[in-house]
Amino acid sequence: MKKKADILLSLFLLSLLQFGFYSCQDEPIDPEPTDPRSNFIGVWSVNEKWTKLTYEVNITTDPNSSSGILIENFAASGSGVKTHALVSGDNVEINPLPQTLSNGWIIESGSGALSGTTKMDWNYVFDDEANTYTAMAVFTKK
Repeated sequence: MKKKADILLSLFLLSLLQFGFYSCQDEPIDPEPTDPRSNFIGVWSVNEKWTKLTYEVNITTDPNSSSGILIENFAASGSGVKTHALVSGDNVEINPLPQTLSNGWIIESGSGALSGTTKMDWNYVFDDEANTYTAMAVFTKK
C-alpha cells in the first residue's frame, strides 16, 4: 500500500513539475505598433515655392495627443513658434483651424503628404497680421 502511495505521490509531483515548466514558457510578444508619426519626426529643410525662401522646421511628437505633432517654425514663423497638426497615415493636417500662433500669425488651413520617408509636399494659407498668403512648399528631411 505504501508503494502505491509513493507512486501516486511521485506521479503527482511529476505532473506539478511539468505544469510548472509549461507555465514558465515565454509567450510570444506582439510587437508594438509603429507610431504613424515616426516618419514625420525630425528636422526638415523647407523650400517655399512662392517666396523661394529656404528655412528649417523641427517636427516633434505632441505629448498631449496620440496622433499629434508640433511643427516649430512652420511658414518661417520663428524659432520656438509651434504649430499643432494631426497625422493620419502619410498625411498631416494643421489642426485646430484656424490656429493662432504665439507670434500672432493665423494659420487658416494647411495640409501635407509624405512621399516616401524624406519628402513632404505642403499647401497652406496663413495671415501674418499684414497679409494673407497661399503657399506651397516642399519639406525635405535632413
